[in-house]
Amino acid sequence: LPMNRLVAWLVSAALFGAASASAQVVVVEEEELGQGAVVERGYVRGVGRGIQYGAHVISPIYLMRMERGTGAEELGHGLGVGLHGRIGWEFPSGLTLELYGGFAFNALDAVPGEPPDRSHVLSQADVGLGLRYMVFNETAVVPFVQVGAGGRWLWFHWPSGDQVDAQGAFALTGAVGLQIELSPFFGIEGGALVDYTFGHELFREGFVSITPFLGVTLYLYDEND
Repeated sequence: LPMNRLVAWLVSAALFGAASASAQVVVVEEEELGQGAVVERGYVRGVGRGIQYGAHVISPIYLMRMERGTGAEELGHGLGVGLHGRIGWEFPSGLTLELYGGFAFNALDAVPGEPPDRSHVLSQADVGLGLRYMVFNETAVVPFVQVGAGGRWLWFHWPSGDQVDAQGAFALTGAVGLQIELSPFFGIEGGALVDYTFGHELFREGFVSITPFLGVTLYLYDEND
């Protein structure tokens, strides 16, 4: 009888220890994931996916008058089209530091009596640094906001002096958008970017533009890490 009681006690102790260990594992897992964490194919949203690449089709729309330094000639600018690329690193909680760059072209209205060599296109190129913040939630539609600053170069052929004016400037940018995560590694996104260009001599004053964009982002995330 004492031996039976000893065996029963040992079995009970073993079962209690196993249950306690299991409960501890569950607690650790909950602490690691956090409340409301979304797990998808081994990826926990908000932990940071590392390096990412993106590309956008853009359409700059200038919202202010663009005049030459003297104000004697105004560019009748229309819609534009261009491409922007970005490469960045996503840190935990959805913050990304990125390098961006690209180019765009805007059509210009003809001027009565203009010389035949006057440009009908305003060209621009950009390069800069930016920060993006993804607002993760329990759905695949993820809002984001971003800010940036960098250099901007503008080209336009003025008929006077028979020369091509190329002017460097600075641009401050801010954007809002939505990304639809088709997988942890790939998303389709769109939004609008507003920027202010200043610090140049080609035009009389700074100007504001709004740029709708549509593109994709690829994350080089390994779910086996």
